[in-house]
Amino acid sequence: MTQSELAPLDILHTLGINGTPIVTPVLGGFDMAMWKVEHEGKTSALRVFRAGAHEDCEHEREVMDAARAAGLPVPEVQRAGVWQDRPALLITWLAGRPLEDELRARPWRLWSLGVTFGRMQARIHAIPAPALLRQQPDAWITWQCEGEQILQDRLRHLYSDQMALLHLDYHLRNVLTDGKHITGIVDWTNALAGDPRADAARTISILRFDPLARKPLLVRLGLRIFEQAWRAGYQHERGHLKDMSLFYAWAGTVIQRNLAPRYKHIPNELAPARRWTNKWKARTGCERFSALTIDKLP
Repeated sequence: MTQSELAPLDILHTLGINGTPIVTPVLGGFDMAMWKVEHEGKTSALRVFRAGAHEDCEHEREVMDAARAAGLPVPEVQRAGVWQDRPALLITWLAGRPLEDELRARPWRLWSLGVTFGRMQARIHAIPAPALLRQQPDAWITWQCEGEQILQDRLRHLYSDQMALLHLDYHLRNVLTDGKHITGIVDWTNALAGDPRADAARTISILRFDPLARKPLLVRLGLRIFEQAWRAGYQHERGHLKDMSLFYAWAGTVIQRNLAPRYKHIPNELAPARRWTNKWKARTGCERFSALTIDKLP
């Protein structure tokens, strides 16, 4: 969905915002557009969903309400409405900038912010999923895993029946910071109920393989340090992550499905993610690989 096909001022008027607010486009997503809105001394964010996506909008609204009620730095929904069959939310604008930008400017904060990043994700997992998400307890297992029946069956067997809140897109661009603390967690579109280990594995896969563009050595080393700091912070709050192999296989499968459209003309770029996924599948018996061909796991 492109922002050029939408009329943000008309959408704001539909939501009851009159006058002449200042609207600035913000990078959105495939199925969502977003603007920064400045009006009467206040700053908000306008999120507009694709036509007919009423369930998606209600899903995100309920998840943000639950996370905010639990004390997390999550946007507050100020107004909601529909413009030309497109659901829209006006939410509070959170202070800070993405962790990715902060670490690029101040790389010496890799460890401290990594620990904080991990502790915050552990806080998310301490929240019981809202009722809307609990209605589909297996949704995270089947998400982006069509045709992976063996993997799905093994996850159901291992699944601990936890109904924790999972963000499922918790990464450096969706977490905001003031340089010391986390000031915001955004983009709850993928959130589901399930086993926290799935969300942790998903974060690891994103840190390692998205984006797939070849990174300089120092950046790769920095991300590995950040990953270790994330583990330390997470484990401080919730203890060690155990029996992760199946969850890594699941997360690798998901990220390949996520990235495939972006790299359909250069599929070889997916090779690192594919190798990582296949190693974990082989270790868990979800793929038939000779142990002699498996490289040492990271």
